[in-house]
This record gives sequence, structure tokens and C-alpha cells, in this order.
Amino acid sequence: MAGGRRARPCRRPIPGVRRRGSRRGKCGVNDLSDSPNALPGFWQAFLDAPMHRVQKLSILALTAMCALDGLDLFAITFAAPVIGREMAIGKAAIGLVLAAALAGMALGSLFLSPLADIYGRRRPLLFSLLMMIGGTLWTALAGNLFDLIGSRLITGLGVGTMAAVINPLAAEYANARRRDISVAIVNLGLPAGAIVSGILAAWMIPLLGWRALFLVASGLGMVMLAIVLLWLPESIVGILSRGGPATQTRLNHLLIRCGQPASVAPDAIRPRARRRSIRLLLTPAELPATVAAAAIFFLFTLSLYYIQSWVPSLITGAGHTVSQAALAATSMSVSGVLGGSAFAFLVPRLGLKRVVIAAVTLTGLAIALFGVVPMDLPVLVAMSVLVGASTIGGMVNLYAILSRNFPPSARASGIGFVIGVGRFGSALGPALGGLLFSLGHEHATVSLVMAMPALLAAVLLLRIRQRDYA
Repeated sequence: MAGGRRARPCRRPIPGVRRRGSRRGKCGVNDLSDSPNALPGFWQAFLDAPMHRVQKLSILALTAMCALDGLDLFAITFAAPVIGREMAIGKAAIGLVLAAALAGMALGSLFLSPLADIYGRRRPLLFSLLMMIGGTLWTALAGNLFDLIGSRLITGLGVGTMAAVINPLAAEYANARRRDISVAIVNLGLPAGAIVSGILAAWMIPLLGWRALFLVASGLGMVMLAIVLLWLPESIVGILSRGGPATQTRLNHLLIRCGQPASVAPDAIRPRARRRSIRLLLTPAELPATVAAAAIFFLFTLSLYYIQSWVPSLITGAGHTVSQAALAATSMSVSGVLGGSAFAFLVPRLGLKRVVIAAVTLTGLAIALFGVVPMDLPVLVAMSVLVGASTIGGMVNLYAILSRNFPPSARASGIGFVIGVGRFGSALGPALGGLLFSLGHEHATVSLVMAMPALLAAVLLLRIRQRDYA
């Protein structure tokens, strides 16, 4: 994305990797490729080599963690009606419970994600899992409104932190050729987890009660905690961020696990300044790119969450039943996974930026069309499928752009900031739609207005320069 002269990334034939021995000079490891110099030999070899089994399994583990995010987040929406009746709390109170999770996600993304640029990727990932497990268990044992709000806030903190950590990890586990699709696959876990959450809720809540759903979610979190603690490797960037006298040993151990020779020499490791990720993002070289990324993400999430939140109401408002609206919403979720996968597989053929612009533009057009198409159920279901495919296709590949947009030593902080800003869009979108409806505007007018942010995001994407940090 847009950037200044001092930190301008180098170009090379494989997107995302800087050319070794370029005219800008040679480099060692640390500054983590924040300077415009070439990558060290072992890192270049890691990016150029085919992906090893350990790398592929690591991507799979991150996808499962993202699915756990989706299960955790959407479980409360399915359980909310039952919780309201059991605890005798109204819709306003349930709204506070749902808002607490969103607030926690924003806080986690904004303020806890920089830890991953200081202490490595695994430690904050473990911390986020502990918060999610603790928050979900607290929800399962909740006895009053205070417990629900507190537990969802803690869960949201964990989810927000995890989202800002697993995206850098996905980019850093992958080689250069599979980087974009790896990030996209990991983020497809979120809608997949939402689908699983709906299936489990439909089976478990009538049979075992709503608390069982959160006990299962916390148990799955414990499984993921064990996988991260006992098996999941640290990335090259994470090892360098953590630093210390054992850096060379840890790097060589990682290379061996990934089927490569232990080729890190002592003179390749140079001390670097730590705790600088936030300051780096505020430099004249990086600030324009950070602001541009945040603006695009905010605009897109504003449109995305409007349509995802209001589709059931729009369908029931057209005279269809609640079960028919649920069918359309489920179709939107399933098509999101399938469409997101299709867009991700187009990236190597058409280029990342072109695919994202196409998906974001299609999202805006689909939202606008939703307000003017005939209100027949087959047409509305078809539109829900189109909306699901375009929104998720745009979002998962937008994360791939974010993984390239920030220097490695500030990647988690940058992605966390952008996601945190996007959370405000996710809250504003449904609220703004509700305000427009309450003012008496027809759904055609509201849909057209709420399509504008996505189309504006596509225009911004078209105008900025894609960055290719390693």
C-alpha cells in the first residue's frame, strides 16, 4: 500500500520477497527486513523452498484456531435467546453482552497485538488462547448479567489478540509462492467455525442446554493450547523479535524441522533495537500505508457487517418466514467458505490486488442489488449466496494484502491496529443501517447507501501501491 521513500520494499520475481544483492546493498538478518536491503541467505532459501510438511500442518493448525474464533464468537448469538429467557434479561442487556465481545476484540487487536512484535509470535498466541478458554468457561458458568459481560469481554480480548497474531504467523510459515493463499486459507476458518457453531447449537442447546455449547468450545480451546505449547513452531520473524543468545540455535532448529540445512551463521545475527514496532508505524515512511490500510478495512467491514446483520430482517420484512430467512443466512455462510476459497485460488493466476479489488467491488454491487431485486425467496437466496461469496472472498484476501503491507518487526502491531479500527466499522455498519431504517428509508435506499463504503474501499485499493514486505 502507499508508503514513503525510506522504507520502500524492493521488488523481485516472486511477490513478497526482496531481491538479494540488489543495487540497494546487502543486509544481515536484523532489522527483520525493515530496511530496504536484501534478505539474508537462509531466509531467502526458506522463502524459495517448497513448503515442508511442518509448514503445511502449521497452516492447518492456524486454520483450526481461526475456526475456534468463529465458534466462540457466534455461539453467543445462537444462545442469546435462551440465555435471555433463563436469566430474565431483556434485549438491551443481551445487546450489552454482544457488544462486550466486540469491545474486547477491538482492545485486544489494538493494544495487545504489539506484544507479538516484542516477545515473538507464540507467547502472545498462548496468552490469547488462555484468555479465550478462561472467558468461555466463565460464560458456561455465568449466573448473572455481570458474569456474561465480563466473560465475553475476556473472550473478545483473546479473539482480538489471536486474530492479530495468526495472520503474521500464516504469512511467515509459508514460502513466497504460497503465502497469499496460506493467509486466505487460515482466515476461511472463521466462517467455517461459524457454520460449525450453528450446527452444534441446533443440536446441543435443545438437548443439553446452552452452557454445554461453551463447555465444548472451551474444551476445543484446551486442545489447541496443547498443540501450540507442545508442537507449533515459532516463525523466523518471531525468533528474531524475541532475540537473545539462543537466536542462532533456534533459527537453525526451525530450519531443520522444515527440512532445510542449519545454515544460520553467527555473523548473520546482529543486535537490533527492540520495542520499536509502534514507533516504526508512525514514521513518515510507514504512516501513510498504515492509515490507508485502516481506512480500506474500516470501509469494507462497515458494508460487510451491515449486510450480514440485516439479511434475515430484510427477508422476513419481505413476508417470508424466520426459517426461510435462516436458510438464506446459512446459504450466505456456506457460500462464503466456497467463494472465499475460489477467490483465493484465483490469486496466483490474476494477482492478489486484482482479486481483492474484484471481490470488494462485487460486494458493493451485491449489497446495492439486494435492495432492488424481486422479493421472491429463490432470488433472495441467490443474492445471499452472491453476498457471502464476495464478502468473505474480499475479506480473507484483504488479510493477505495486510500481511505484505507492514515490515516484519511491526507486522503484528500493524495488522492489529487495522483489525482494531475495522471493529469500529463492524459495530457502526449494523447501527447505521438501523438508523436509516428508523428514519423511514426504504430498503433499496438503505442498501444503496451501505454499498458505498465497499465501493469506496475498492477505489482506494485501486489507487494505492501494493507493498511486498517479506
